[in-house]
Amino acid sequence: MTMISFFHHQSNFGFIKNRYKAYAFSIALFIATIVSVFLHGGLKLGVDFTGGTMMQIHFSTPVPTDQLRKALNDGGIPSVEIQKVKDTDLIKNAFMIRTGLTEEKSGQEEVKPSSIVERIKTVLGQRFPDNQVTIDSNETVGPKIGKELQRNAIWAVLIGCVLILIYVAFRFDFRFGVAAVVAIFHDVLCTLGFISVTNMEFNLQSVAVLLTVIGYSINDSIVVADRIRENLRKSQKETYPELINRSINETLSRTVITVITVFLVLLALQLFAGRVLSDFTKPLLFGLVIGTYSSIFVVSSLVVDWELKSPTKRKK
Repeated sequence: MTMISFFHHQSNFGFIKNRYKAYAFSIALFIATIVSVFLHGGLKLGVDFTGGTMMQIHFSTPVPTDQLRKALNDGGIPSVEIQKVKDTDLIKNAFMIRTGLTEEKSGQEEVKPSSIVERIKTVLGQRFPDNQVTIDSNETVGPKIGKELQRNAIWAVLIGCVLILIYVAFRFDFRFGVAAVVAIFHDVLCTLGFISVTNMEFNLQSVAVLLTVIGYSINDSIVVADRIRENLRKSQKETYPELINRSINETLSRTVITVITVFLVLLALQLFAGRVLSDFTKPLLFGLVIGTYSSIFVVSSLVVDWELKSPTKRKK
C-alpha cells in the first residue's frame, strides 16, 4: 500500500545542522513575548478570570463610540471598556461592552447576574429612546469565581505537562520526555506572546487554545520519536545527529500534510465563522504553526545536544 506523500522524493533537509538558528529564533520569540507582556502590563485577562460583565449589544441605527461611553458614564457605570464590532450581514452597529461588577451588596444579598445587564440596558434605553438596543449576549462572573478559574487553568496546563512527561518517558525515553515538555512550554509561551502582541483577551477560550496546542504538539513529537526509536533499532553506520535528521525527514511528509489539513479547516473557521470563533481560531492558527515548528526543530535538537554531551549506552 502506497502512502500519500507531500514530496516527490524523500526529503533531506538539514534540520539538525541548523538547530542553533532555530534556538536563536525561539529565543527571539521569547524576548518578544516578555517585552509585549511587560509593555501591556500583563495579559489582558477576560471576565472569566477578573470577574465582571461582558455583553454584546447592537443598535438599530449607528451610534458613535464616544456617545455610547458618555451615556454609560453619565448613567453611573464608569470604567467601561467599549469595542466596536465589525458589521456583518446579520448584525450591524454592534458593540462589546465590558465592565466590572459595580453593583453593591446590601447585607447578605447576592449580586444577581442580570442586574448589571438590565442596568446598562435601562441607561441606554433612556439615553437613546428612538434607537432600539438589543442584547445579543452577556456573561457575568464573580471575582471569587474568576480567581478560582484562573487557578484551575494554571493547574490544568501544569498537570497536562507532567502527565505527558511520564507517558513519553515510559513509552520512549526520559530524554524525549523532557524535550517534549520543554517544547510544550515553548509552544505555550509563544502562543501567549501572540495573544499579548495582538492585545487579545485571555479567557477560558484561550485556555482551550493552549490545551489544544499542547495536544497537537505532543502528538507530532510522538510520531517523530517513534520513527527515531525504530531507526535506532536498526544497524546503521550513521552518527546520532544524522539518524535523528533522517528520522525527521522520513516523517516530514506526514507532518506537512497534517498541518496543512488542520490549517485549512481553522482558516475557514476564521474567515467564515464570524467573531464568535475568531478569538479561538486566530491564536490556534499561530499555535498550530509553532507546534509543528517545535516538534521538528526543538524536541529532536534538544535530544541530539543532550546525547552529544552525555552519550547513552545504546549509541556511542
